[in-house]
Amino acid sequence: MELNIANLTKRYGNKVALSDFSYTFTPGIYGILGANGAGKSTLMNLITDNIRRDSGSVCLNGKEILTMGKAYRRLVGYMPQQQGMYDDFSARAFLRYMAEVKQIPSRQARQQIETLLQVVHLQDVAHKKVGGFSGGMRQRVILAQALLGQPQILILDEPTAGLDPKERLRLRRYIADLAEDRIVFLTTHIVSDIESIAKDVLLMRQGLLVMSGSPEKLMAQVGGSGLEDVYMAYLGED
Repeated sequence: MELNIANLTKRYGNKVALSDFSYTFTPGIYGILGANGAGKSTLMNLITDNIRRDSGSVCLNGKEILTMGKAYRRLVGYMPQQQGMYDDFSARAFLRYMAEVKQIPSRQARQQIETLLQVVHLQDVAHKKVGGFSGGMRQRVILAQALLGQPQILILDEPTAGLDPKERLRLRRYIADLAEDRIVFLTTHIVSDIESIAKDVLLMRQGLLVMSGSPEKLMAQVGGSGLEDVYMAYLGED
């Protein structure tokens, strides 16, 4: 699987939110780093075809996604930063609702939901209301809904925001296990979340791709001992 982005540009009036972005993604985790306004969300919205681009192309296995329509959107799973859920729903009921929204056939949905509840270790509390869940448990429910429909492209927006260190580590491990046969985008402000699991790291500033490469390559370039040194070298002024 290959997602090729070429010369992707998006403007809002006179402001350039994303400028001439090009990259080729294959299965693995890609950490997207940058301050607010760097273009991360715009890039993710263009990849999901939620907003219209001004120029450029996004092709999956050689096919422009604009020509694929619903067939492409079924391949994309999205885990938003905001934990928007119906608190009176149980975890299982919430996933059933999301499966209906995604138009997954009921038999497939039931099988996937039970499997995913085990994947995110919530099978024992699946009958309980999500309103009583901890932040980490809610994040795992949101991750499970993103995985409904077996998406090949997974977009995770600040997945560990607000979690304690133990929950962050647990969620990182889930994400790493998911990436063997998927393209996973992980946008975050927490540099340590991607240092050990990212295939490549993309550093963005003011709509531009400033630098990219494996964590090891980037650290070697700046002579640093961690990705925080890389961040400070290229984006510290942000």
